[in-house]
Order: sequence, then C-alpha cells, then structure tokens
Amino acid sequence: MVKLSPRIKFILVTVDELLLVPLLIMGAYYFLPELVPFTIVATIVGAILFVAAKYHLIYDSLKEGTDFQYDLPGTRCKVIETITATSGKVKVGAEIWDARSDNGEILKGTEVVIVSRERLKVQVKPWHGVTN
Repeated sequence: MVKLSPRIKFILVTVDELLLVPLLIMGAYYFLPELVPFTIVATIVGAILFVAAKYHLIYDSLKEGTDFQYDLPGTRCKVIETITATSGKVKVGAEIWDARSDNGEILKGTEVVIVSRERLKVQVKPWHGVTN
C-alpha cells in the first residue's frame, strides 16, 4: 500500500469539488454573460473559503497514527454483557466494544479498565481504583 502524506490526501479528496469552479464559470458565460465577472470573483472566493474550511475540519484526520479515541488502554468502562474469556461487551463512552477477560467471569454492571485492544476487541480487568 502506498503511503501518502496528509497534504496529498487532502488534495486528492478536494480536487473533485474544485472542478466545479470552471463549470460554474462556463454556465454563467453561457446563460448570463453579463454576470461573468461577478461569477468569477464569487466562485473563486467561495472556493477559497471552502478549501480553508475543509482543511480546518479534516486535515488532522488524514494524518497517520492512532486516534486519541482509540488509545483505549487505561480507560474505565462499564460491563453491559457479562464478560468471559470468549465473550462479553463493554460500553466505552458512547461506543459498545466486544470484550474479553483472563480474570474469570466479570458480571454485568461491573466497572472495568481496558488492558489492551486488538482490532475491535478489548481485554479488560476489574477496576479497583488503580489502573496499573
């Protein structure tokens, strides 16, 4: 898989929207030729504002690395389905994750701490006021 820089990714996800600029100008030239100068200025200013807003909103999500939301080890959560070595579920914030425990059965309603994460499953242990 080719690794792209965040800047290249941003350009790739933005270029298709910017192709609308010449289409708007050509449409104005064809249908309202007297408004072409206004259309050119308004379209270019709008495109600049659009790119700036989009950059501000999505650029950080294009960077490589872990997202802070998924740096789960040490996070406390509540068991919503009894956890065993092979099954169970916990609620982490607003998300529900599959969970496993090597510490025996952990009953629904128990507060636990996440020890590790592997793909979409978390390994948990009972929380006793200390996360270490």
